[in-house]
Amino acid sequence: VSADAAARIAQRLRRIRGVAHAEPDVMLQALRTPNDPYYNQQWDYFDPVGGINLPTAWDQTAGAAFLTVAVIDTGVRPHSDLASRIVPGYDFVSDPTIANDGTGRDADPTDPGDWVTSTEAAFGPLAGCRVTNSSWHGTHVAGTLAAAGDNSFGIAGVNWGSNLLPVRVLGKCGGYVSDIADGIRWAAGLPVPNAPSNAHPARVLTLSLGGGGACSVALQNAISAAV
Repeated sequence: VSADAAARIAQRLRRIRGVAHAEPDVMLQALRTPNDPYYNQQWDYFDPVGGINLPTAWDQTAGAAFLTVAVIDTGVRPHSDLASRIVPGYDFVSDPTIANDGTGRDADPTDPGDWVTSTEAAFGPLAGCRVTNSSWHGTHVAGTLAAAGDNSFGIAGVNWGSNLLPVRVLGKCGGYVSDIADGIRWAAGLPVPNAPSNAHPARVLTLSLGGGGACSVALQNAISAAV
């Protein structure tokens, strides 16, 4: 019988005295699970309590190739799980000391590292910053978003199909609101003075960054413009 008919029959059976339980004996199918060797450690993808139920979502789509996702962060490192997905991005870190790559803004969003030594934290332009090793935060976020899935290598990203646009706005000690705001505008395809046009405007922008106090006017204006 059809699924609807089976449900009606089960409902009638449950009303009969002595019947403990009745329900349709439905067919289940294997959900899409990637073969990446470290997928079993990515509990947040599939855990029934704290996860985001990705295997069910992947049965619907693993990402659309015509969409672009922007990672507005520390930049990215070269990685084979990301290489086929990255489109040309931009480095919006204007202060060469914070940028840690010898220049200010340029067309190379590669992450050179954001470490801060105890000497740097005590004296000079980075005085007061937290002593830390490099976070490689942008690469971590990019991998979570878009690492190639079902390729028998490394981890699986959430989205295996869309383009990845790296927009560098953070460096040593963080990043200025002015750089972040310009990064948001550029990622969305809006013009930014002295920066080239973005040939791959992003439909999704991700920023896992923050600080104290309320959102600044400049940052809010950039978010509103992008929306």
